[in-house]
Amino acid sequence: MNERQEYIPSILFALLVAILPHVTDLPLWVIAWCAFMWTYTLVCMKYNRPVPSRLLRNVLAVIGIIGLLLTFRARIDASAYISLLVIMAAIKPLEISTHRDGMVTVFLAYFIVITSLLKSETLLMTVYMFISVLVTTAVLVRINDPAGRFRDHFRLSAVMLAQAAPVMLALFFLFPRLEGSLVGITRSDTGVTGFSETLRPGGVSRLVEDDTVAFRVEFDGDIPDFEHLYWRGIVFVHFDGTAWRQQRRLSEMPPPEQEKQGTTGYSVILEPHRSRWLFAMDFPEKIPEDGRMYEDFTVLSRKPVYRTKRYAMASDIRDHTGKTDFPADAYTRLAGGSNPESRALAARLAENAGGGAEEVARNVLDYFRKHDFVYTLTPPLAGRNPVDDFLFDARSGYCEHYASAFAFLMRSAGIPARVVGGYLGGEINPFGNYLIVRQSYAHAWAEIWNEEKGWFRVDPTAVVAPGRIAGGPEGGLSPGELRRFADQYLQPFSAFIQQARFGWDAFSKNWQAWFEGYSFEQQKALLERLGITDAYRTGPLVLLLAGIFSVFLFFTVYLFVQLRGKKQRPDHVKKHYRQFLQKMSRAGVEKRSGEGPGEFAERAAAARPELASAIGEITGLYIVLRYSPLPPDDAYFRFEKAVKEFAPPKQP
Repeated sequence: MNERQEYIPSILFALLVAILPHVTDLPLWVIAWCAFMWTYTLVCMKYNRPVPSRLLRNVLAVIGIIGLLLTFRARIDASAYISLLVIMAAIKPLEISTHRDGMVTVFLAYFIVITSLLKSETLLMTVYMFISVLVTTAVLVRINDPAGRFRDHFRLSAVMLAQAAPVMLALFFLFPRLEGSLVGITRSDTGVTGFSETLRPGGVSRLVEDDTVAFRVEFDGDIPDFEHLYWRGIVFVHFDGTAWRQQRRLSEMPPPEQEKQGTTGYSVILEPHRSRWLFAMDFPEKIPEDGRMYEDFTVLSRKPVYRTKRYAMASDIRDHTGKTDFPADAYTRLAGGSNPESRALAARLAENAGGGAEEVARNVLDYFRKHDFVYTLTPPLAGRNPVDDFLFDARSGYCEHYASAFAFLMRSAGIPARVVGGYLGGEINPFGNYLIVRQSYAHAWAEIWNEEKGWFRVDPTAVVAPGRIAGGPEGGLSPGELRRFADQYLQPFSAFIQQARFGWDAFSKNWQAWFEGYSFEQQKALLERLGITDAYRTGPLVLLLAGIFSVFLFFTVYLFVQLRGKKQRPDHVKKHYRQFLQKMSRAGVEKRSGEGPGEFAERAAAARPELASAIGEITGLYIVLRYSPLPPDDAYFRFEKAVKEFAPPKQP
């Protein structure tokens, strides 16, 4: 192996740090591919084995690309681009034999660091990217100063990043920003919401242990009572006997001409979920400019939400929509022949109620209340007739079981009904007085229709587990059923951990508002405040950027001149030569004052002829490194190795 390959482990470390944020999104075979290639590289280095030929490396690259095409097919997104870079990073260390190869591989690590922005722009990811750039820059310094200490390389890397910070901030605020994506890459792996277009039993309960943030809400005034915090996301209409699905074709509702008195205004900071749903508190009155509200009162964005989105809303916090036209037959339709026992139960409950929607609903809720139904995350598996199994056998389930069974019974009684998926409640962050709604707050409830109120909300969970409404996901469950890691092992520190989480979340939210919210319009407003308008932007902006570039160029030249006179290699060469002299002293040959290295080598070789070869090699390399203007590339490594291996026996 070439001596230059001795810094391969540090390059692999930089690549590993750069790739780590993407590990959960990469195909498993790409991770295995990378691990195998890097392990083989280290084995070749340690045992001095030959690396694969150039032809074989090209074949491996082609195989990797074919694997990516088979994995992603026609889907070209962020994961595909990142996987391609990882495939390249896996093979590239195998061909490092020159200084240029090492530099190219390090720059590949920089490219992978940049792709982290395709995954997330949160504060945590930004901090990690700075750490990754710090490590990669330190490795870059090490490649150009292999004799130095890694600690010094990190220190120099930190200094360089600090010097680049002013230019970075200037470019962040002033470099022209584009509206939309730079390269048209969609970030399909940025996050998911708690719901899909199909609701099955267990579809919501599986989210209870997911503590990730779905969205945050800032209210214009006081935070409403928790009984009003129903966050509408998706409405399920079609029931096939086992699962609920949304209605494909909906009419768009025109926005209200003016906002009603008494509505609650708020702003939602929605985490990316790859869909178009915009969550709103029931029932929305004012929607964002890029949103559309449909006849089922769901709000959708014009484009899928691939990055954190902030939008303003206003809602009338009531439990009904107001008078509407009679809904379509789809809201009373049921799959033929399914769940016969439930249909018979609905007929009995409707007969006792006199046929009114609210009376029938009251009878159904009384049935839940009087027959010992249990709110749990682990109900028994259902069979071909899941509603029958739930109502007459299991009598235990989570919110989606109760909402689904309630809507089915109402439809069986001839009353229009539907299931709504969204979130219920949230955590109040005391550091910012805003609401945090996590995935674990996912919830399902039902809506029924009558002529007086239109669609109005009925939540069977409030009857079976009233603690769920104000107490969060844990409120309606039996003690000990929901046991997260923190509850099991960190209970003595739970109060401190909770406060720390709230503090970090508040800080992170402010970061998102500043960093991710700095848009094209805000940059335009900033430039206009500086006197740079559309009419005069070209000249002043060019002068401003030229001034920034001139300052950056001045500091670059200054640092280059300063660092040029502070090269570390001569000192390290002298240090190793002193070690050689100390070993010769123990061998009985002392260097005299004023004696040159060549003269000393001749006298030492005469005194210890058995060491003449090693003495001549070490002295020759020292003279070349010390006095030659262009020493060979491998001279220092040979010199350092020769001194370390030089072990003359002591003079008897």
